[in-house]
Amino acid sequence: MKDFARKGPFIRVRLSEYEATLLESLLDQLTGLLGVDDSPPAADDPFERWQAEFSETGTLDDTDPVIERLFPAAYRDDPSASAEFRRFTQARQRQDRIDQAELVMTALRDSDGGHKPVQVRVIEVDQWLKVLTAVRLSLAVRLGIESAADADELDGLGEDDPRSYVYRVYEWIGYLSEGLLSQA
Repeated sequence: MKDFARKGPFIRVRLSEYEATLLESLLDQLTGLLGVDDSPPAADDPFERWQAEFSETGTLDDTDPVIERLFPAAYRDDPSASAEFRRFTQARQRQDRIDQAELVMTALRDSDGGHKPVQVRVIEVDQWLKVLTAVRLSLAVRLGIESAADADELDGLGEDDPRSYVYRVYEWIGYLSEGLLSQA
């Protein structure tokens, strides 16, 4: 990543072609995990949207530890209450994450694959940070990071360990988030 610069209502982020492609791929994977194709169509009538959300069957793979981390149980000691809470909240949370990812992907596409700076609207930094955090949490789950000690251990891996590359991506997402925060 080359730099971050605030220009009026925008933060310009210079990404290499590789970085832009990598981030777009990570976002594609996140939306695929969230089942973007199974989302109910958005209705203009709020009551129709609510009805669609409440009647939606749980299509997320709750056995996937990433899904469990992105949508944790609200009541760990009461599975019934957690299921009820999830029934009323998960569809909206899921759609919000998909919308945030699409917002970032649109900005990446507009950068022409990193040939032009990515334009992040300052008023959209929160959405960027939320989706970057979701990607980083997903990577942390896959890497088994549960504590600072786990991250320190991964930081010391040799380049021949395949987890080393994924850990560097995890760190890069953190750097990207910090850079956006510093300009917001």
